[in-house]
Amino acid sequence: MAAETLPGIKKGADLKTLKTIIVGHDFSEGADHALADAMALSNRFHSEIIVAHVEEPETPGLLEGSLSNRKSRANIALQDIRKRIDLAGHPCRKVLRSGDVAKRLIEIGDEEDADLLLLGAYGHGSKDRKTLGATTEQLLRSMSCPVLTYGPKVNNATFRWQEGMSILVPIELPCEERYLKFAISVAKLFQARLEVLHVVDMNRALSMPHAFQDMAYTCENIACHLRAGEVSVSASLLFGEPEKAIVSRSQELCSSLILMPLETRRSLSSPTSDNVAASVIRSAVTPVMTYRIN
Repeated sequence: MAAETLPGIKKGADLKTLKTIIVGHDFSEGADHALADAMALSNRFHSEIIVAHVEEPETPGLLEGSLSNRKSRANIALQDIRKRIDLAGHPCRKVLRSGDVAKRLIEIGDEEDADLLLLGAYGHGSKDRKTLGATTEQLLRSMSCPVLTYGPKVNNATFRWQEGMSILVPIELPCEERYLKFAISVAKLFQARLEVLHVVDMNRALSMPHAFQDMAYTCENIACHLRAGEVSVSASLLFGEPEKAIVSRSQELCSSLILMPLETRRSLSSPTSDNVAASVIRSAVTPVMTYRIN
């Protein structure tokens, strides 16, 4: 595989270590799942956990005293979280700021040279809504490090460190090999096997049978190239609605995460969006790791 630099990912295109992990914590259930996995990651990689909370004024005219009171309550809650992490034996710091949530978390990530951000997708909002929300949208599109997002159907901490950890990597065809360089580094870091999956949307697929055969051959060829990176890789081709097929296959594999690239120039989630990544985050029972493609 050609050694290319993947735009939008710092530290080359690799995830070689997890020295610094940020948990964007808004005291929601999703954030608690993210924190539990952050501690599991810290236990394995000796990572420092930074628990970050941002208080955002509800309106431009909100009284400063009201914001100060909310920051005081948040600081107490963060202290309790930090004590819990300290008692578990993990190095931890807390960061409390105010302003636009996405912008402040991006700033913290850059300041701390973070390797990974973990966060809940919906916060305290309705888990039934059809969009991810502006904050999650901006974070996934703008963070310089990968983001592990916990959707509304992730019910508990999901990382599994037993032998046989699996990562599902959905791809589109044609697929540039440089998009998958990051997947190899993640597999090596977690000592996991990869499955490359392409889903043929039957509503848009060509009707010629040989086209499907070509797709299957292409998927297997991609897997062969990835195996040159000394990781275990399989390939599969499914038919149906992409987001449903991806979520279903992830459950069949008992995968610990789904790994998907995002293109920054596209809208990820809107009332009329059919973006597959947004739909997978909303429906998956396992967290989704995204990384930017400019």
